[in-house]
Amino acid sequence: MPDILRRKIDQSRQPQADGAPGADRGWRLALARATRDAMGLDIEFRTLAISRAGLAEVLDLAPLHALIALLDGPQGGLGVLMLGPAVTASLIEMQTLGRLAGPAPQPRKPTRIDAAMVAGVVDRALAGLDQSLAEEADRVWAGGFRYASYLDEVRPLGLMLEEESYRILSAEVSLGGSGRSGPVILVLPAVGRGERPEG
Repeated sequence: MPDILRRKIDQSRQPQADGAPGADRGWRLALARATRDAMGLDIEFRTLAISRAGLAEVLDLAPLHALIALLDGPQGGLGVLMLGPAVTASLIEMQTLGRLAGPAPQPRKPTRIDAAMVAGVVDRALAGLDQSLAEEADRVWAGGFRYASYLDEVRPLGLMLEEESYRILSAEVSLGGSGRSGPVILVLPAVGRGERPEG
């Protein structure tokens, strides 16, 4: 009897824990608020989809010249945030120039200095995601992550990430009404290791 009850409880939780509206809405708000408050950059989400993928598929997700930020999570879990080159360039320009300097610059491979400059806003966005999920089931898998380090290419992820299922929040964002746009891809372990919602 306890096993039957446990299965029924797990089944009732599954739809809520599988994505929207918790992590979907929370990530939109958290990232937009972080860039606006930290540097005055308005980010608008054109699209945002939540899906699942294995490690091999995750490695194929990285856009060309993406900035790849490794994220530390609860109980040793590792996540990844991939920023397209136009997104990275816009974050850096807003911090160095206080504005977007016309069209997006030519895409280039991001550097360690670029990563250091975006680390603060990444952490701010992830902290905002935590707050938005305080009473949501998605907190178990989407909460508790912070910026850890930067990779200059995607291949080392194959050795660093575990061979497991991942939840992917894949977005296309427009930047500051400038006509610039680019991908923002958040990859987190599908199996939740974080805190249960307060509710």
